[in-house]
Amino acid sequence: MKNKIYKVKDSVDLFLSDDKYIMAYYMNSRQRKSFKVNKEMIHLLEILDGERNLGDIENAMKMDCDADPESIEDTIKVLERNRIITEVYSDDDILSYEEQKRFSRQINYFTEFLGGEREGVIAQKKVKDSHIIVFGCGAIGGGIAIELAMAGVNSFTLYDFDLVEKSDVSRHIFFSKDDIGIPKVESLKKAILSINPQCSIKCLNASMKPSDDVENIITSGDFVVNTMDEPYIGYTASKISRVCVKHNLPHFIAGGFDAHLASTGELIVPYLTPCVECYSGYFKEKLKDWKPKKHPVKTRYVEIGGLASMSLFLVSYAVIEILKYIAGLVDTNEEYKVRGELLFQDLNLTYLNVKKNIECPICGEGSLL
Repeated sequence: MKNKIYKVKDSVDLFLSDDKYIMAYYMNSRQRKSFKVNKEMIHLLEILDGERNLGDIENAMKMDCDADPESIEDTIKVLERNRIITEVYSDDDILSYEEQKRFSRQINYFTEFLGGEREGVIAQKKVKDSHIIVFGCGAIGGGIAIELAMAGVNSFTLYDFDLVEKSDVSRHIFFSKDDIGIPKVESLKKAILSINPQCSIKCLNASMKPSDDVENIITSGDFVVNTMDEPYIGYTASKISRVCVKHNLPHFIAGGFDAHLASTGELIVPYLTPCVECYSGYFKEKLKDWKPKKHPVKTRYVEIGGLASMSLFLVSYAVIEILKYIAGLVDTNEEYKVRGELLFQDLNLTYLNVKKNIECPICGEGSLL
């Protein structure tokens, strides 16, 4: 333990009051904690500079405050347990120094939730090693892939049949006018490689028909994202989710626009969270008395309107949830988000009261899979 080097966390600010109390402000989570302190603890925090090892710290504290090593070690444990200090991680056995430098702010964020710097680096390694399958490479799916690549994901399979159209350029952050007429998967691949040239990317320029077997594609990944709305999102979500549940693969059914609402989508962890069929049952019950009339206008524009910023909101929401799961920032057994709906007029986000159905034929106790 004497060779360990500690420092006050980069994400923690300390405020001294009346030489008796220290308030720790955790910038990443906006939490606050107050501690009663003495002069010795104040001095200890002042010299935990991330350069001197514990043996040197104990010698300095003995000389300056006549503090004994045992009390110093006990105080270090208290400060570490309360996430005020962290052991400095200075090896490259998990990630290279270059990778640690590139993702330093993200590692800093992970560290806030997981403990020390080493745990933050391990979380970043989990992100790097994940192979993500993305079905649908439009504004939402493509945006999710881009943000995951920015976060350090190093391997993708991209699945889409469509070509880049003129209207896509105004809604997709990675398409330009030079991409018009190019398969979306190829354009997205180019954009990802501009972020990380070392990324491994497999492109599948294909649609999803009822006869298509996508099981081998899905099981080649660690995490699956579905945004594919052809032939329609309900069909692709059900087809993909059933395979994911069968093989116990976590997946995210991404959101989109439903008239005046935006749906955040939902993280699905098989046998823990509600699955697609649980959601389907929820909506069937909610809409059982809803009987819409035939629209009087026979010819109308079939695409729902939207803004690029709307798509980007849903993209960022999805990526936050995906990274929280992959990096292990939350205990999914205790906390997970169900689908949310955002009303853009007042930016009011509400979550549906969807529960896991124990009688669900896909993920329930009597599952058919």
